[in-house]
Formats: sequence, structure tokens, C-alpha cells
Amino acid sequence: MSGSTPARHGPLLSIVVACRDEVEVLPEFHATLLADLRRVDRCWEIVYADDGSRDGTLDTLRAFAAGDSRVVCLPLDRRGKDAAMAAGLARAAGECVLFVDADLQHPTSLLAPMFEQYGRGFEQVVARRRPVHSGRADRRFGSRAFHLLVRIFCDVELIEGTGDFRLVSRPVADAALARPRQHGFMRGLFSSLPSRSICLDYDWRPRAAGRSAWGTVALVRYGVRALIACRSQPPQPLLMPGVAVPTLGEAVITTRSVSAPAVPVVRRPELRVPSTTAGVRSMSGR
Repeated sequence: MSGSTPARHGPLLSIVVACRDEVEVLPEFHATLLADLRRVDRCWEIVYADDGSRDGTLDTLRAFAAGDSRVVCLPLDRRGKDAAMAAGLARAAGECVLFVDADLQHPTSLLAPMFEQYGRGFEQVVARRRPVHSGRADRRFGSRAFHLLVRIFCDVELIEGTGDFRLVSRPVADAALARPRQHGFMRGLFSSLPSRSICLDYDWRPRAAGRSAWGTVALVRYGVRALIACRSQPPQPLLMPGVAVPTLGEAVITTRSVSAPAVPVVRRPELRVPSTTAGVRSMSGR
């Protein structure tokens, strides 16, 4: 493959992959990602942000970049996944940016449908994991407790099953970059930004190779850092898949399932919180 180094706003689509110690799975992930990018048939770039890997991950990423100028390798000190995501976002030159993990738990086959929804006018396309009833009970309890604490203390409602696997438009990306104090919790930051959003469901899958670094202690530490980062800036008007709370004169946009038709924009002459209806949950009055 060949191509020139992308200039700002050159590629239409940027894929940001924050990774650490993923040398076992990277060759398979990269090959799978390239195959799925062919389905998009657009200009693209891949930005790998290496979060201080101690195995052969960085060497593998440099080899990818040496073989294809559309692949960028960012070597970073160990700062955490969210900081690596923010660094990759700052380097991304695309009109829209997609975040995906390198362990193949996020199916890159969803890339084309996500990009299609972006083409239909959605500013955030968020992948949502379908509910599974397996796994450790303490992890499920911890997840519910974390979501509740974020909602109470940060005034941001996180949708169960969603994570970092999402596509955002350039205006949303630039808005996120303008709030660096919240880069310790990118999921919460994107969730707090006003945008027209939609969810696409996918099935959970195990890691393709390697071991997860997310033990119980690491998850607790991450939860504390996320809450601190989420509280570092006053709440903004919110829109998550499911509801919009507009500012004066903004559109009220309700997000539906991808299988449902797009909901039309309804202009409001004044600030009014949408009432709770079937499938729509108001975020006023927690």
C-alpha cells in the first residue's frame, strides 16, 4: 500500500487505537482492520497510540507505519488508556474519528455501518454491547455502582454497554480536545458533549489473545480517576444516545435504534426538557 503523509483534514476517516502490551494480537487485529476498511472505500488513516508498552508492541507498530504511510505510530510514556486516546485524537486528521481497542473484542466489522450512520448526519455513533449474563458478579455490581456514581456526582448519564468504541465527528472531536482537564475519562467527556447520537448493538466476544490489564484494583483506581476527571469542569448541556437536553434555540434530537428511521429535528422556541416517553429517558431531575 502507498500514500502520502496525511495533511490536516486530509483523510476522511481516522481510526485511533490506544494499546499497551498487545504484541500477541496486533498482527491479527491490523489485518482484520485493513480488511474491514476496504468495505468503507474511503480515504483513511490509522493512528496507533502506544501507552508505554514493555513487550514488542511498539516495534510491531513501527513496522506497520514503515510499510504504509497511512499508518501513524505514536510512542508515549505510560499515562493510561484515556490519555493515549486523547493523544491519538490530537494527531488524527480525519473528518471523523473512530476509537477501537486492539484486542478484537470490538468487532471492526461494525466500522462500515458506523460510518454509514455518520453519513446520515449523526455526530456520534456509539457501539453498545448487548447484555450478557455471564462473567463475575462483582464486576457486574461494580459496573452498576460506577454508572450510578457518575450520574450522581458528574451529571453525566452513561449508557450501559457503551464504552470507548465510538465514531465522532470533527466538531465533536475538537470540542473534546478543547477540554483537556477531562481527558482522564474520554467516555464521560464524549457523553457530555451535545451531539446527534445513535447506538449500534454488537455481541460481546472474548479477547483474541494476550491478557487483560484490568484487574479489580486497576478498575477501582480507574473509576476514581474517572470521577475526578469528570468533575473537573462544570456540567454542560447533555446528549447521550436516548435523550437530548438542549440549550436555548437548539434542536431536540431523540436517538432511536439503528433499525428505526431517523427522528426528525424538532425546533423549540425556548428551553424545554423533553418528557419521558417509551424508549426515551429524561435526564433532568435525577
